Amino acid sequence: MRLTNTIYQASLAAIALAALLVLAPNIWSLPQGAQDADSKATQEQGTIRVPLPKGKKLVLVDGTFHLVREYSVQGDRVRYWSVERSDWEEIPTALVNWDATHKAEAEQSQQDADLKAKIRASDLAERAKGIDVDRSLEIKPALFLPDGVGFYSLEGKLIYEMKQSLAVSKLSKGREAERILSGIPLIPRKMTLEIRDAHAALRLITAEPEFFMRPADEREPRFRLLRVQVKGDHRVVENISIRMTGDQTHHADDIDFQTWTPARGVFRYTVNQRLEPGEYAFVEMVGEEINSYVWDFGIDPPSSKPQK
Repeated sequence: MRLTNTIYQASLAAIALAALLVLAPNIWSLPQGAQDADSKATQEQGTIRVPLPKGKKLVLVDGTFHLVREYSVQGDRVRYWSVERSDWEEIPTALVNWDATHKAEAEQSQQDADLKAKIRASDLAERAKGIDVDRSLEIKPALFLPDGVGFYSLEGKLIYEMKQSLAVSKLSKGREAERILSGIPLIPRKMTLEIRDAHAALRLITAEPEFFMRPADEREPRFRLLRVQVKGDHRVVENISIRMTGDQTHHADDIDFQTWTPARGVFRYTVNQRLEPGEYAFVEMVGEEINSYVWDFGIDPPSSKPQK
């Protein structure tokens, strides 16, 4: 009777063990649906996979290789750090296929460079998401010129939209009084083109700013860059002398600059000299006259706090 019970208990244990072996894969693994969902999510992400840190291949003459973090040749021995065993090891230099080793290093370097380029491109695409690719212009790494029509100034990594100020013509009262009192009508009349306020609202501290223009119709505007003079509570853009014949002589302090076309409908302006602290204005020429609306700005000394 005791033997029968023992056999019976052993049979039950065997059955239980067999059931456990059958159910084990389901116990220790995710359900198939969860595995499929996880795999699908990974594929849909479309991210660039960054590989885990890997070592260099120290290729041997028999075609095998050691995966090493670094190595150095010391006499007739090669000392290397084994990635597999996390320890320093040595082998004779004669066992190493150096041509194959250097080729593997070059291929790995190229793969690393390609991976970095893909990561950078992916990062740049993420930052540029939503930008009009037909109009956007990267003027510095990861710095885009605004898409809208306008005049912009670039200072370092900052872009400012420049606003227009109204310049008005004023007849010199002193010159008119001189003409009347002297009785000499041949004295030329004098006018000035002035901007209200002594200082421009936009303040820059760089002596070599850059400027960009997006005209509304993609035409190339005729610009002059002038240094304007502060006179009390206003700024003088230019002085104009008018003779009795109607001939006019214009006097202004022009600053030389270069015009570039980095993209269709976009114009870039760079000055040919360092700009001294003071007041300046870009003026657009209409025929031989200056448009009354000008883009003014000021250059402050580097030590001063810019008023942005």
